Amino acid sequence: MFKLIEVLESLWIVFAICIPVVLITTKLRIPSVVGFLVAGVLVGPSGIGLLRNIHLIETLAEIGVVFLMFTIGIEFSIKKLVTYRKEVLLKGLFQFLFTLFVTLGLSVLFLKESISKGFFYGTLVTMSSTAMVLKLLMDRGELNTTYGRSSFGILIFQDLTVVFLMLILPILAGQNERLELTLFSLFKSLILVTFLFLGAYYLVPFLFHQIAKTKSRELFLMSILGLALGTAIFSHYLSLSLALGAFLAGMVISESEYAYQSIAEIKPFKDLLMAIFFVSIGLLLKPQFFWANFSLTFTVLGFLLIIKFLGLIFSNYFIDRNFRISLLTTFYLLQIGEFSFVLALEGKKLGLIEDNFYQLFIGASVISLFITPFWIQGSHKMSEFLISIFFPKLYLRYKKLESGKDKKESHFKNHTIVVGYGVAGKNVVYGLKTLNIPYVIVELNPITVKKYKNKGEPIYFGDATNLEILDKLGIKNAKALVISMGDIIATRKIVSIARKENPGLYIIARSSFVAEIEELLKLGANEVIPEEFEVSIEIFAKVLERYEIPKNVIYELLENIRSKHYRAFRIVEELKPELSENFEFLRDVNIQTYLILAQNSLAGKSIKEAALRSKTGATIVAIKRGHDFIVNPSSEEILKKGDILYLIGREEELNKAINYLKSLEIS
Repeated sequence: MFKLIEVLESLWIVFAICIPVVLITTKLRIPSVVGFLVAGVLVGPSGIGLLRNIHLIETLAEIGVVFLMFTIGIEFSIKKLVTYRKEVLLKGLFQFLFTLFVTLGLSVLFLKESISKGFFYGTLVTMSSTAMVLKLLMDRGELNTTYGRSSFGILIFQDLTVVFLMLILPILAGQNERLELTLFSLFKSLILVTFLFLGAYYLVPFLFHQIAKTKSRELFLMSILGLALGTAIFSHYLSLSLALGAFLAGMVISESEYAYQSIAEIKPFKDLLMAIFFVSIGLLLKPQFFWANFSLTFTVLGFLLIIKFLGLIFSNYFIDRNFRISLLTTFYLLQIGEFSFVLALEGKKLGLIEDNFYQLFIGASVISLFITPFWIQGSHKMSEFLISIFFPKLYLRYKKLESGKDKKESHFKNHTIVVGYGVAGKNVVYGLKTLNIPYVIVELNPITVKKYKNKGEPIYFGDATNLEILDKLGIKNAKALVISMGDIIATRKIVSIARKENPGLYIIARSSFVAEIEELLKLGANEVIPEEFEVSIEIFAKVLERYEIPKNVIYELLENIRSKHYRAFRIVEELKPELSENFEFLRDVNIQTYLILAQNSLAGKSIKEAALRSKTGATIVAIKRGHDFIVNPSSEEILKKGDILYLIGREEELNKAINYLKSLEIS
């Protein structure tokens, strides 16, 4: 049992070392993961020795892996996982078997080990680091690339095999454990997990809908943590890994409309605990043993990397027949994974690995994690170099593909993000849908989300003030952002974040009052529509219409007001005398417009044949055709589809004319 002071002291030491170390590595443009590993070596018992309770840090690190797998589960829904069946089942299986049997053969032939120990060594080499690779893929925005999907599929298969490997370790160690009992235990666990998953699939969305309706952020966050940790614990009691249970919980959430908001809420916890996880890996390295066995450690590392390289390149190329994708996937997965440390520690307890070789393996594995961010940074250049040597004829083709299908992709591109789905948001979406402009909606009301999700709208539950939510909605690739919500504090934050993420984004924001316009414009909004003013000018426009002022004069007045950012109505006062004098003759005259649609029988007839004046009393005074105006058209002018007719007459004549024109429309 940990005392509170031990927890606080350990966390403080980790943070106190990590802050300067990661700050330096970041300044040197070295990935932060390396900084966390270095910090772990420094504070560990083989370094400065400040950290006393290593077990506490390892426990926090395990929680970090749980949260990582939970967010990964949300990222990859069941449907997406099914689409990755080739990567998971074929590539993962080929890589696992090839690496396992090559290591087994080398161990038996050169190390003169037994088959059971050789098999155990093979299991250690097959694993790659799920935590590091997926973090790097997500940080670099490459998770949805071809090699990103390939890496993910193989990692998932490796994680699934951990369950089986942990169960057969006692058999490999020669303990009295019957194989059929082990297989039955595995089968029973999988059946129970299936029932758990199906139950959660139907129950969890309903529960989250009820929780979201309360609009309590604390309750929503608590529910996410409860689901992630609860499923992980239940998985552990079934003799499965905590990480696998968390992954299943994430997949349950991924099928609901609360996926994006869940990621946004849990991401700070995940990021912090993942940092502690990498610190805990650094704790395993013993610098004294490493320096005393420097050459031997690097020899072991060399053999490990060669075996993994062959297994990965073979399995990927055998399935895809694409050398470039195979190389990129191989470079990402070339390190030894965190589950290998778990297997190695368990194997050490069972006598499957001696202490000296255990330390050599740990040293080589930690070094492989150290260098992973660096070789990933250069993976594209190394891949191109190898392709130019082995496949010179294909080199130019791969260079073209680099800017094609393996480019960083986003599910959303050149779209409009609509924040808030009230009356204003619905009107905006109606217009976008009518004009076939791609859009996505984010809304915090769970009832609205559920209702319109069922109607097929691309609507997501989420808080748009969170950068993670905007990233998920493709803010960097968006063309426009419409903030239709009435919360000015949230609007300010959204505008500020969106402008930083996408300098070329066109941002239209809604505000309640005119006084808020200037601040939103300074934060980066292109247009601000204040309710207070829009209501007032709508009333003003209606008043002018009542005095029968021509529409174009009204529009000009309103545009002048808007162009001055709604500061005053003085232009109206200046034009008032002119209006009363110059437009007195229009007191009894109205102007109306009418668009000739394709289904109107007027199209193709002359004005004379239309007989509009004789039948209604209204007169066609102008026709707008495309960008041209035909003023005072002759009676022989042929009317065409798309023409806008400008009609003049008394109110009753215009009403009669509109009804007559509508009667000519062919239904």
